[in-house]
Amino acid sequence: MVAVVAVGAAVYLVSTSTNESDVPSVATATAPGAVWTVDASDVLENEFATFEDPVGGRYGEVFGGVVDAGDVLVAEAGLTNQDSKKFERAEFVGIDAASGAVRWTTPADGTGRCSTALLDGKILCRSDSDVVTIDPGDGELTRYGTRWNIHGVGTDGTDVYVVEGDPDGYTVRVHSGSLSDLDENWTTTYDNTWVDSTTFGDIVQFAGGVGVGVGGGVGVARFTSGTAVFDAGTGAAVDTFDSPDCARSRELRDGDAFFVIGRRCSDLFEFRTDLVDSASNVIATANEEVWQRLSVDNSRAGDPVLFDGKAYDPRTGAQLWEFDEESPVSDLAIIDGVVMWMYGPARDLRTGAILWEPDVEQQSVLPTAAYDGSAYTVGWQDILVIDPATGHRRASVSLDGLLGNTGGRSEQVALQETGAGVLVVNESRLNLIR
Repeated sequence: MVAVVAVGAAVYLVSTSTNESDVPSVATATAPGAVWTVDASDVLENEFATFEDPVGGRYGEVFGGVVDAGDVLVAEAGLTNQDSKKFERAEFVGIDAASGAVRWTTPADGTGRCSTALLDGKILCRSDSDVVTIDPGDGELTRYGTRWNIHGVGTDGTDVYVVEGDPDGYTVRVHSGSLSDLDENWTTTYDNTWVDSTTFGDIVQFAGGVGVGVGGGVGVARFTSGTAVFDAGTGAAVDTFDSPDCARSRELRDGDAFFVIGRRCSDLFEFRTDLVDSASNVIATANEEVWQRLSVDNSRAGDPVLFDGKAYDPRTGAQLWEFDEESPVSDLAIIDGVVMWMYGPARDLRTGAILWEPDVEQQSVLPTAAYDGSAYTVGWQDILVIDPATGHRRASVSLDGLLGNTGGRSEQVALQETGAGVLVVNESRLNLIR
């Protein structure tokens, strides 16, 4: 079905396609330790099938992942052309979050770079010059044509935000509007800015997630050339972090965002790093290069923010406490008010008090997911489930059992938190554990 909808001075072609593929006849046997298992080869009924990330590159060298749409998790499966290395014959796959049953499949037809946030229960994606919605209930795709070269789309739960620009150009525009008029609210132009295929994950996000952009919340656009912070209600640019500066990390919370910003990043003789909030206020400064990565962060509004081995009050900038270890405090996980890191004791986020020592549960890597009060860590042979408050192990799940015979494919996994549990992501199969 194709409908022509006139919107202001533009004409958009809106096409709707229903799922054309049959639900696979073979269900994947549940792996030991999993709630359910879905194998890409069973979905497409092809032994060479693999999963891809419908959002785009969130897990680096680990392929796969889903968009969490509540009762349904939407994945993408297809075949990799060994000559061109392109992902072909791709299908979106609707997986029942509770049982793992495949509810539907539908051809992706070049659609990708989906948003993790939903608009009225539907998933937003892009396909060249189209904004595409996916109905997670039945897999129906609806295309909203434009004259733009679209890099990515996002939503605050009320409006649609489209990032577009010429493929080889140095101007990027961000539009805010509705599906019927994609730029009816505002358009902001960023010069000397570009987006290329190396940009991964959500290109537009909002502090606090869905709903906070209403009435002028904080939006964050990640370009290849830098990062822009904008007022979601008006489109006004609050701050931009690009050359000679660089955004080394960001932390999105309820109604606010924090950035670790390197100043004059290409300067070999002068180093400075600032902790900056979404209103462009500098909370703290270090006269050195500071690198910081949060593998998990479920902090709440008003919680202390960490920077350069210290905890600060995000409202006043007052230092609250400091790590006393000599090792650099750069890789961290914050789960339910507990700060975990690899080279020292776990601490209370608000007071800095030591909660448990590393020898309680030896870890080679930090947790990368949290669910129902537990921290989930990928070990050498198992996924460890740990109580963040005490460090005690609650469970372990064998990776060999989850992956089975990979047939020579990658055995790397990543963890994705969903509303139904923690998804163990691998290019060949998806396992839900909890």
